[in-house]
Amino acid sequence: MKSPVLARAIPFTLGCNQLINWGISFYMPGTLARAITADTGWSSPAIYSGLTLAMLVMASLSPRVARLLALIGGQRTVMIGTLLISVSCVAMACSYSLVGWYLAWMVTGVGMRLSLYDALFAALVNLYGQQARRTISRVTLAGGLASVVFWPLGEALLTLMSWRETLLIYALFGLLSAALTRSLPNQTLPAVSKRQPTSSADDKTRRNGWLYATFIALITFVSNGTSTHLPEFIASTGLPVAIGMLWGIGQTGARFLEVVAGAGLTPLRLTLVTALAMPVCFLLGLSSSLYLWSAAGFVLGYGAINGLVTIVKATLPLQLFAPEEYARRTGVLLIPAQLMAAASPLAYAWLNRMLGTTGAMWVSWGLTLVIAGLAVTLFIGQRQTKKPPEGSEGFV
Repeated sequence: MKSPVLARAIPFTLGCNQLINWGISFYMPGTLARAITADTGWSSPAIYSGLTLAMLVMASLSPRVARLLALIGGQRTVMIGTLLISVSCVAMACSYSLVGWYLAWMVTGVGMRLSLYDALFAALVNLYGQQARRTISRVTLAGGLASVVFWPLGEALLTLMSWRETLLIYALFGLLSAALTRSLPNQTLPAVSKRQPTSSADDKTRRNGWLYATFIALITFVSNGTSTHLPEFIASTGLPVAIGMLWGIGQTGARFLEVVAGAGLTPLRLTLVTALAMPVCFLLGLSSSLYLWSAAGFVLGYGAINGLVTIVKATLPLQLFAPEEYARRTGVLLIPAQLMAAASPLAYAWLNRMLGTTGAMWVSWGLTLVIAGLAVTLFIGQRQTKKPPEGSEGFV
């Protein structure tokens, strides 16, 4: 099947789509939770449990997304998901009980799985194959600004109106975001006959799948847990919470540098650099009790690492598997990561309570050593391969 022309506007329009979608779903409780608690009396954990429920819904739907992309096309899938997030904002605004609140978040979970990075990137790979890599990196540039834009925007709206009215404004943003998906060509996929791989190739693909799934699950657990409880770490050092802005600066800056680096920085090399930087960064955070500046360096550095992790998760499968298998394989292999994303905030809350912020950071440092080891194993394994998987030429 001939790929459609890659329009220049696509990275911008889809980047704005992701900025809005993340801002009105994943990052929404960070701004509105206190106002919701003050109005309803619901506890903060009860409010955030809605987001956890949404992530569990995302994990349960993950294996089915590839089939939906093939049946109705990427543009329709992402648009439907975006509209579901918009509808859920209205449902939350009309919720007067936690049951209604949780039901609305279940709808949000469906919308998030169909319209956030994982589904969009699979749609781009279905359309453009190996050309999608640079577009994916550019889309994350705008998408990474979601918290930077929507946290202050939400605060500003709350000074003018109630949290329920703010959610209705968010729903309107969702309609705008859905309109932006029209820039993405809609192309369904014909049934593709599966090639019969050799036993050695099949074993290597299975091994790469296990390594990728474990690597992304662990890195998601550490990244989500760290980012969720970042204000606690900053407060423990005595620095102002505003220093957390360095996280967003590092995230966007690192993604920009990755785009500038171009094709020379392959997904496998980016994976290795990102993973090896993680233990060093956490040692910087652990030294914050001795050197105050190292705390700010940790926030900036791990923000940069977190920004690159999104690109690694999206582009590494292009180097490990054939592009036509991207949607199907990532739909299954990302399930452990989505479960870790749901569990990590509660797990880190327990670690911080039992071990303190420093103890939790030592646990994170130990996990980053495992992550680095997995990245080295992937790197060596692919370097020893004489040729890339069929259909993935140009990615090694």
